[in-house]
Amino acid sequence: MVDAACCGPPGPCPLCQHPAARVHSRYWRYIAGLPAGCRQVIVRLRVRRFFCDQSQCRRRTYVEQVAGLTEPRLRASTAARSAMRAVAVELGGRPGQRLCAKLRIHGLRTALLGQLAAQPVPTRAPRILGIDAFAFREGRTYGTVLVDVESSRPVDVLPDHETGTIAAWLQEHPGAESICRDCLMAFTKAIRQAAPPTRWRWQIAGTCSRTSRRRWRRPAAGTVTASDGQPDQRRAGRWPHRIVRSWTRSGDATRRSTSSPPPACR
Repeated sequence: MVDAACCGPPGPCPLCQHPAARVHSRYWRYIAGLPAGCRQVIVRLRVRRFFCDQSQCRRRTYVEQVAGLTEPRLRASTAARSAMRAVAVELGGRPGQRLCAKLRIHGLRTALLGQLAAQPVPTRAPRILGIDAFAFREGRTYGTVLVDVESSRPVDVLPDHETGTIAAWLQEHPGAESICRDCLMAFTKAIRQAAPPTRWRWQIAGTCSRTSRRRWRRPAAGTVTASDGQPDQRRAGRWPHRIVRSWTRSGDATRRSTSSPPPACR
């Protein structure tokens, strides 16, 4: 156990941001931290409660917080809660509790599951937004997942894949410069309604590759020969993928007609 006491200047009131001038009382807080030397660490912190003397403020007293260590009504440090959240995401409740016991981290099952609360949705959409449909229950209930393509992290989940729901989300969260979407027509209509200037793209890796194989003729297997004079089946089927990759790298990844092949295929 580590004993510590707050002795700096009083912090501002969390509501009116006015600094305090009087001390109401003092008491001990017990904060669970990260382990040190294979031992569990508990910080016994003596904090002060201050008066808020502003008549317009609804708060009469408040407790000082230590930046990077404590938050209101929480018994674990900021670093310990980050570790608990990582364990909860990977393992869940009871398995995560067993791992925390071995790592000497104070993490009960309910505390770990509490770390899995939904994160606040950002006010602006990511620069490159991915939209795709998924099934809550296969064949019955479908939703929409929105992903930050650059960081590969989910942004939000919508209860359905209707045009109005997706368009409303895009209008409330502007900022997307490019949108990678599935082939669902509801996504196309929603993007045209809510974000017409945005460049919208299909899933380049899958859709363009399948479209190229379906629409563009590959050379016959006998036209490409190996060193022994026999037809090379392996080399004959490669060139459409190279063309698709060069097409996407050139920056022309926006929607374009697939009725005619790119210049390299003509």
